[in-house]
Amino acid sequence: MCASLLYLIMTFEYGLIAIYITGLLILIQKWSLFNFEGISRNWFHFAFILKVMTGFFLYWLYSTQYPIRSEADIFKYFDDSEVLYHAFFESKQHFFQLLFGIDCDGQYFRESYFDNMINWYKTYDGHIFNNNRTMIRINAVMRFISFGSYHIHSILFGFSGLIGLTLILKAFRNVAQEYKGISILLVLLLPTTLLWSSGNLKEPLLMLFLGGAIWNLKNLGKSNIWLRLIVLCFFLLMIFITKYYVLLALLPAVIAQLCGHWIKGYIQIRYFSAMLLCAATGILIGFINVDWHVAGLIGGKRNDMIRHAQQTNAKSLFDHEIVEREWKDIVILAPEAFWDALIQPVPSRESNTLQILAFTENIFVLLFIIVCAIFSRAGPNKEAIWFVSSYVVLLYLIIGLTTPIAGALVRYKTPALPLIMILGLLIANKAKVRKVVVPGFLRKEK
Repeated sequence: MCASLLYLIMTFEYGLIAIYITGLLILIQKWSLFNFEGISRNWFHFAFILKVMTGFFLYWLYSTQYPIRSEADIFKYFDDSEVLYHAFFESKQHFFQLLFGIDCDGQYFRESYFDNMINWYKTYDGHIFNNNRTMIRINAVMRFISFGSYHIHSILFGFSGLIGLTLILKAFRNVAQEYKGISILLVLLLPTTLLWSSGNLKEPLLMLFLGGAIWNLKNLGKSNIWLRLIVLCFFLLMIFITKYYVLLALLPAVIAQLCGHWIKGYIQIRYFSAMLLCAATGILIGFINVDWHVAGLIGGKRNDMIRHAQQTNAKSLFDHEIVEREWKDIVILAPEAFWDALIQPVPSRESNTLQILAFTENIFVLLFIIVCAIFSRAGPNKEAIWFVSSYVVLLYLIIGLTTPIAGALVRYKTPALPLIMILGLLIANKAKVRKVVVPGFLRKEK
């Protein structure tokens, strides 16, 4: 009897997975988002199937490498969401209070719900925003259409990541039209990007919100500007809720780009002014409210990660230095932190296969940018280059300062890598690079 029931449940789940995959493939075929001149939609079908397979790989990886399920990132939000999901059938009022965070801080809610969740409260809870709760809430809502199947969640998260990456590519449409399939491979299917934007994690949602923000910003003047601004603000808010430090890196570029709609030219002045404005605002806010002191937040996050890594005996911890939460210490550490973000994880005797592959990818990315810079085009799009460069440099600096754990660092670079590939394609002279990289006998002569 039990075996027959288990067989029926598995058959239902596999059928549901097949329906969702088929439906999303049809959506890719029909949706104008995936319509690029000179690029077949089959590229996006291929990318989606790869993301689905990568989601299955992550399930296998975390199932085998993390014997304690509650410590596995892809499971912890999904598992905790079951408590919130069941609250809907016990008390719809309580469910919506929990879902929207309204008047649910009392002892009753703690004992009835929060104590039954492992990750509602973070190990190191900061003063900004607990994004664990957002992920738990999203997974709880998904359960109404997933029937409790983890793989459906993985597929939907992976598809949201694909939408976000496609929006980024669409925001730089000229790059996509010039490089076609190469742009798909570099922007959507770089191994780290593919891996971490495919499972039940924060990164796929972050890519969705980042892509939505950049696409709306780049198309601000093409339709109702006030509606675009409202949508842009929504995506920026969602980036803040998901990973606030990504918004910190993106904000100067957004301000400079917005100013460019009314102040033509003066590109360098606009971007440096935006950075100075954001820095001054951050310092001022720190004086007003010590909990929002930027240097304190950066130093505190770094120190918390070091202590947590030491407690859990994380093998990929490469820097044990505890820093003071002062600007002078952050500034002194900045060059080394930026280099770590570029190059880590450096292989060692204890490195696993994924870390070695990540280091190999780092070398590829660095060589790619160097080659593109050496063989650069005449008259590149300076506005786009400044936009992408300011965001990538600031994000690498922030994650280098706050993340002295190689395994986490690789994952946190995910929202930067697609833009780094865009940057290389923006500055490269296609003909020159092709002449150097592709052997002569493989080049088609006109």
